[in-house]
Amino acid sequence: MALIDLTETQPAPDARRRVRAQIEKEGLVDAAALSRAIIVADRTGQPVEQVLNQLGALSDDALARLYASVLECDVWRPDDRPIDIDPAELGVTVDYLRRVRLAPLCEERGWTLVAACDPLDGEAIEGLVFATGRRIKLLAAPPGDWRRAFDRAFPEEASEAAVIDQRRVDRDVDRVADSAAEGQGARLVASVFEAAVGARASDIHFEPRRNDLRIRLRIDGQLTDYRAVSADLAAPAVSRVKVIANLNLGERRLPQDGRASFVVSGRSIDVRVATAPTVFGESAVLRILDRAAVALDLDALGLSPQVTEVLRRAGKAPHGLFLVTGPTGSGKTTSLYALLATFKGSARKVMSVEDPVEYHFEHVAQTQIAPAIGLTFATVLRAFLRQDPDVILVGEIRDPETASVAVQAAMTGHLVLASVHANDALAVIPRMLDLGVEPYQLAAAFRGSMAQRLVRRVCDCAVSAPLSALDADVLRTRGSAAPAVTPLAVGCPACSGGFKGRLPIAEGFLADEAMLREIAVGGDRPSLQRLAAARGFQSMLGDGLRKVAEGLTTVGEVVAAVDV
Repeated sequence: MALIDLTETQPAPDARRRVRAQIEKEGLVDAAALSRAIIVADRTGQPVEQVLNQLGALSDDALARLYASVLECDVWRPDDRPIDIDPAELGVTVDYLRRVRLAPLCEERGWTLVAACDPLDGEAIEGLVFATGRRIKLLAAPPGDWRRAFDRAFPEEASEAAVIDQRRVDRDVDRVADSAAEGQGARLVASVFEAAVGARASDIHFEPRRNDLRIRLRIDGQLTDYRAVSADLAAPAVSRVKVIANLNLGERRLPQDGRASFVVSGRSIDVRVATAPTVFGESAVLRILDRAAVALDLDALGLSPQVTEVLRRAGKAPHGLFLVTGPTGSGKTTSLYALLATFKGSARKVMSVEDPVEYHFEHVAQTQIAPAIGLTFATVLRAFLRQDPDVILVGEIRDPETASVAVQAAMTGHLVLASVHANDALAVIPRMLDLGVEPYQLAAAFRGSMAQRLVRRVCDCAVSAPLSALDADVLRTRGSAAPAVTPLAVGCPACSGGFKGRLPIAEGFLADEAMLREIAVGGDRPSLQRLAAARGFQSMLGDGLRKVAEGLTTVGEVVAAVDV
C-alpha cells in the first residue's frame, strides 16, 4: 500500500506548538484573546488555533496561511484547484469527508491533492491514507471556502418526503431537549447570516407571513428574495435573533432594538437588530456592520478628489460646523467615520454622540443616546462641552435644541461634525435656519457641507452601449451634457443583475467669506448657488456622470439617486 510521504506532508509531533509560537511571534491575536483560547482549548480538547478561529479572533485566511507556513505547503483556493474527483473512486464516503473536513481534489503526478481545514489532524489524515491507499499531498484550506466548495460539489440530496420527515425529526429532537429556539432557529439564522455576508448584503429581513417565513437580503441597496421556510420556523428564528441580541424574549407586543455578533469565516461581525410585531408574528431586521467590508479611509471611499479634499480640509479646521447630508442608507455615516479615523494618533480629544453607535473607535469617546432616560442628543452635547473636547461628532441634528447646542459648540472653539437631512449640500443652510438657528449664528459657525448618494457599480461583465434617447432627454432637461456611450449592465454568475457593489456620488464645498456674508443676511438659494458655482462647486449629478464616463455606473442609477 502506498503511504503518505511522511517527509513532506506528515505533521511533526510539535507542529501544534510551532503554530502557537507563530501566532505569538507574528502577533496575529492579542495576548488576552490567546490566553482565553488556551483555557477553552484545554477544556474542549480542540487545538488553540481552531478555537481562535471559531471565536472570530483568527480569520480563515490567517489560519490557512499559518498552517501553510508551518507545514511548508500551499493555501488552497477553490477557483484555482476545484474539486475534481469522485470520493467513491477513492473508497470513502462524502459523509466521512464532511465530518473530517477533507476534500480530495485531483490526481497530480502520482499524488492525490487534498484540501484540509486542519492539516495537523493526524488521525483524520491517516484514516484517509488507510482508506484510499494513496499518497497524499495536503493543501491548507480556509474553513469557509472549504465548506462552500464542498457543499457545491456534493450537495445533500433527498426526496421531498425525506426532507420533510428529517425536518420534523430535527424539530422533535429540539423540543424534547427543550431548545427549539436554540436548535432549528439557530441553524437557520446561522446559515442565512453566512449567506448574507458571502453575498455582501447590508441587511437581512425575517418576515413572517400567513403560510411561511420569507427571508430577504438587501444587496447593493436592492431587496432580493433569498428563501422561504416553513411558518413554524418563524418564531424560533426570531427568538434566536433576540437571544443573541440580548432582547426580552417574553416581550412580543412592542418593538425592540439591540446588537449582536456573529462569527463568519473566523471574523466577528457586529449586527444591529430591530424587531417589530406584525399580524403573523414578530419580524426582525439585521443590519450587518462588517468593519472589514467598509474602508474607513478618506482615500478609499471612492469620492471625487475635490470632495475628498473638502473633507480633509474640514477635518483640519480648528473649530466650526461641518455638515454631511443624504437620505438614510446613503453612506454619510461611513464618510463621517472615515473623517473620524483621520484623528487617530493626534493630540485632539474626540467625542461622539450617536444613535446608534455603529463602529467602535479606540481614539473616540462614543456615547449612544437613550431618550427613555432623558439621554438625548442635546443633553449629551451639553455634557460634552464640560469634557474639554476638541472634536465632536453629532450623529444627527434632528431638532431645534440639538441644532442650537451644536452651533453654540462650534462658535466656542470646537470642531463639530454632524449629519442632517437635506436634499443637497446647499440645502443644509435653509434646513438649519428652519431648525431655529439665527442667520448670524450660522454664518459665525458654518464651515461647509457635503451631500452624497450611493449608486450601484456595474460588474466587469458590463459592455459599452450608446446612450438611450430617454436618458439623453432626462439629462438634457437637467442641463447636463450627455456622454456618448454608457455602461450596459449584462449580468453574470459573479454579480447581481449586472451590478456588484456600490460607490458614492457626492458634492461638497467649504464656505468662504462671501458665502458667509450671504448666509448672515439670509441670502436665498440662487444667490448661494451662484457663489458656489463661481468657486468651482461640482454637483452630485455632474460627479455621477463623470463616473458614468469612467464606466463605473449607469445613467439610470445616477438619475434615480439624484432624484431621491
